[in-house]
Amino acid sequence: MKRLQKTSGFTLVELIVILVLLGIVSAVALPRFFGLADYQVRAAYDEVSAAVRYAQKLAVASGCDVQVQIYNHGYALQQHQTGCSSGNFVDISDHPVTHNTFSDVTFTPTTSFIFDKMGRSSTSLTIHVGDKSLNIVAETGYVDAQ
Repeated sequence: MKRLQKTSGFTLVELIVILVLLGIVSAVALPRFFGLADYQVRAAYDEVSAAVRYAQKLAVASGCDVQVQIYNHGYALQQHQTGCSSGNFVDISDHPVTHNTFSDVTFTPTTSFIFDKMGRSSTSLTIHVGDKSLNIVAETGYVDAQ
């Protein structure tokens, strides 16, 4: 009399079904978890908040006005071309955080404001970077970034 031997494991059909399901999940669901858009917005937001804080500190340290220019897809930090109070504002070229463009991130509003030698802003405003916002208080120049 032969004894039936009990085997354990998966059949070939079960393995193929699992592989097909994993393929569907990886093709549909995983790109939603690893999309770059959220990371690009966060990187732009962090950089803009650091640049605006740098502009305020530079204005206090140098005793000269610093203008922050916000445009559709980026920002620029600018100082007077000659001296502290004369000439047009031009981009600051000796620091890497003073000008950048993000092609996939939108900045609103398109505006400019100035930090004076006391660190105060010429206007209170909220800068929107993608879905995040950055507040600037005019009286103190405080940059509220979360």
